[in-house]
Amino acid sequence: MPYYAVAKGNKAGIYNTWDECKAQTNGYSGSVFKKFPTQEAAQEFVNSRSGNNSSTPVQSKSYSSGGSYRSGGSSYSSGGSYRSRGSYSSSGSSHPTISSTSFTVGTTHPAKKTTKEKIYVDGACRGNGKFKSPSAGYGVFYGDKDPRNAAVPLNKVYKGKPTNQRAELYAMNHALENINQELKNNKACRPSEIHSDSKYAIESVTNWSRRWKQEGWKTSQNKDVANADLIKPMVELKEKIDTQYKERSWEPLGFTHVRGHAGNEGNERADQLANLGADAMENNRN
Repeated sequence: MPYYAVAKGNKAGIYNTWDECKAQTNGYSGSVFKKFPTQEAAQEFVNSRSGNNSSTPVQSKSYSSGGSYRSGGSSYSSGGSYRSRGSYSSSGSSHPTISSTSFTVGTTHPAKKTTKEKIYVDGACRGNGKFKSPSAGYGVFYGDKDPRNAAVPLNKVYKGKPTNQRAELYAMNHALENINQELKNNKACRPSEIHSDSKYAIESVTNWSRRWKQEGWKTSQNKDVANADLIKPMVELKEKIDTQYKERSWEPLGFTHVRGHAGNEGNERADQLANLGADAMENNRN
């Protein structure tokens, strides 16, 4: 369920419905408010913004740590592009999208263990290594009916020969770009954790890249690192995200390996989206 944080209004606090929030902000000059998926994030916003105007938070039901949420202020097309749905002014419509307000949390405190949003990514490549031009795609899954879910044909983002490794990396890159975009637009209310069944993609970004970077992006056999053109910017993006997470006193971006085709619902849904992307690539060639 959503939580509406009112930092400046008739009565600062946390409210469970938009109508309650609107009652505290309509007609109040300089009102400051924002919608959050968790009570913790909402209270943090009130504490950091309200000054002497804060009040006791409104009691509300707890938000399920395993649930997903639909972002009210942003959406993503299947190709990964970000588009804003607009913002709200105090004289706006009865069901607006609430605009984000930037805030900074002190960096002197230890990293907080906040419930993380799980993002499942997967790649698909049919006839990988067998045909001159295999059909490939990738999928990104946030949750049921989440507008950020994506099924993307690989040839939409890459014009070279498709491989399974490229598909897996592009899926992870899509998630990284989304996370970074949400941070830039102050839409991120909690840290994320990327789940992938590709140890190659995870290790490339989180572990092996450190050695490759020291060795000038060469392998131990002094050969060029495969897919370095994609891994390099992904590593930079991860580092940028980690820096912004630290500013919010969050733990670094998480990566979790899951077994493929082992009944993990999030992974299975990402796999379905990846295959839809591969279907689209194949259909575009026919």
